[in-house]
Amino acid sequence: MRNVIAILGAVALAGLGSVAAQDKKPPERIVFQSKQGATPFLHARHIEREKGECVSCHDKQWPKSTAEPLKSSDGCRTCHKADGKAFAMAGNCDRCHPKDGPKAQ
Repeated sequence: MRNVIAILGAVALAGLGSVAAQDKKPPERIVFQSKQGATPFLHARHIEREKGECVSCHDKQWPKSTAEPLKSSDGCRTCHKADGKAFAMAGNCDRCHPKDGPKAQ
């Protein structure tokens, strides 16, 4: 009987951990520092474009935590290129690096 209770308790704790992880919402907007200045990243728009499939970007191109540093903008180039999923980076600098853009906090 003790073994059954212990197993049920372990399963319940594992389930609670899973629910807690799913309840954590990603930030809607992140501001990255770059050589071109503060760069707003509209996370919510990217989530919508990928229909909520976080694995499209995480952990392939981007870390899941903003505490982890970005290695480069190569992750952006995955979709932001000619014939990519999103507008090409070439010739569209001001879409991500507005001259009067937000200041990183």
